[in-house]
This record gives sequence, structure tokens and C-alpha cells, in this order.
Amino acid sequence: MKRLSLVLAVALTLAGGAYGRGWLDSEREKHPAVEAFEAFYWKLQRRDLAAASALVEPGSEAELALSKQPDVAAAGSAGAGVTRGFALELRHEADGESSGRPVIRLSGEATVTVDPAGYVSAFGVPELHEVEARLVEDGGRWRVSAFRDIRR
Repeated sequence: MKRLSLVLAVALTLAGGAYGRGWLDSEREKHPAVEAFEAFYWKLQRRDLAAASALVEPGSEAELALSKQPDVAAAGSAGAGVTRGFALELRHEADGESSGRPVIRLSGEATVTVDPAGYVSAFGVPELHEVEARLVEDGGRWRVSAFRDIRR
């Protein structure tokens, strides 16, 4: 009887673990447009505007916004703190086509962790942002055509 209970407990544990792993793996799969925006947003938060510009659609609103460097210093003013990381919670939906290319609209929230100017902390200070973006597929790659990042 003990052997049967042990076998049953091990089987249930393995089945639960397999189910949990499958659930986590399904949650990790992201749309390529979301991954492209995450790369763009990180470069924007780090104020690496040259690298962020490489991920935008030429001639788009996003390119124009990045060319206005003082307005975009992403999450704040030139005196803003150093960005340590961020977490995005985004929803995506198809937004039609632009010149025959698919368009994805992203919207959601970002929690950006920063060290305020002049301070260093162990965990940083979280800042909440409202984020929206439009991405266009261009030759198999997704490029940002427009974005909005509002600090709350």
C-alpha cells in the first residue's frame, strides 16, 4: 500500500510539474512585434537614441520624435535618473495595414526602475508609464512607426 501511495504521489507531482512548465512556456511566447518594441523601449530608456533610431520605420512619427532629442529623453528630463530596468505589460492587436504591410498596435503599462539623479539605491525607484505604440512589419522585421510614453 505504501508503495502504491508513493508511486501515485510521484506521478501526480511529475504531471503537475509538466503542466506548470507547459503553462509557463506558453506565457513566454511573445509576438515578434512585442519583442521588437521591448528592444526599442530599452534603448530609449537608456537614452541611446542612435540605437533606438535603428529600430524605427524611416520617415515615421517615431523617427521625427527621436530627432527631437530634448523632448524624447524618454522617461523624463535630462536630469532624470539612471534606468536600471523595466517591465512591460502589453496587449497587442492587429491594426490593419500600411502600404500593404501588417500593422500591430501595442498598449499597456511599463514599470521603469530608476536610480534618481544623485542617488544610488539597492533596488531603485519604480516609475509607472503608460505606453502605446504602432509597429509595421518591414521585410520580416518589426519597426516602430509611432510611440507614446507618458510618465504618471
